[in-house]
Amino acid sequence: MKKTILALPLALGLTAAAQAGEVMTAKEVIPPPDPCRLQWFLGASGGYLTDAEEEMYHLQFGAEKWCPTHSHALYLEVGYTEFDNDYDVEDRQQVFPAPGLYDLDVEIIPVTLNYKYERSFSNNLGWYIGAGAGIAFVDMDLEGLSVDDSYDDEVFYAQVFTGLTYNFSESFEIFGGVRYIFMDDPDLTGNSDVDDNASIDEDLLVELGLRWNF
Repeated sequence: MKKTILALPLALGLTAAAQAGEVMTAKEVIPPPDPCRLQWFLGASGGYLTDAEEEMYHLQFGAEKWCPTHSHALYLEVGYTEFDNDYDVEDRQQVFPAPGLYDLDVEIIPVTLNYKYERSFSNNLGWYIGAGAGIAFVDMDLEGLSVDDSYDDEVFYAQVFTGLTYNFSESFEIFGGVRYIFMDDPDLTGNSDVDDNASIDEDLLVELGLRWNF
């Protein structure tokens, strides 16, 4: 009887100790919080097309997953550039009533979906690389002699880019880099020589921009 009385508290004590150990073990296996975070951003940039010798501007909106040493971003971008070309027609052609000097006023608005990978050199400085594809809306006004016509088309547009970025804070950063741009020739007038003058074709864009993260 005495042995039974002594054994009962001992059993209860072992049971309580086992339960306490299970609780402690459960706390120890709780995983740490994810160091990465998802944020939205707005961006804008301006640059210079080295071949077309024209300015080009972009607006960006997208989401970026930031980790301690790198990030992944997916975003929509809208660009804009315009240029004038003087076209000297020596012979009568399909869209021209007579030989002479004609003025081509061209506007190009590319809309692309882009992916960007960024990696840090330090807490503030990093590099990025990415690519995007979409369509470009081309609008051309042709003027000269008795001609005053407008033409428009949508063509395939793609780009790859790389550069450096500097983070002033978690909310604000600047970036600078270069893009290789490819654009199909639009089918506007039916005259291939004229249509070639209404396209970026292949070009390099040197740019500087900023982003606001929120």
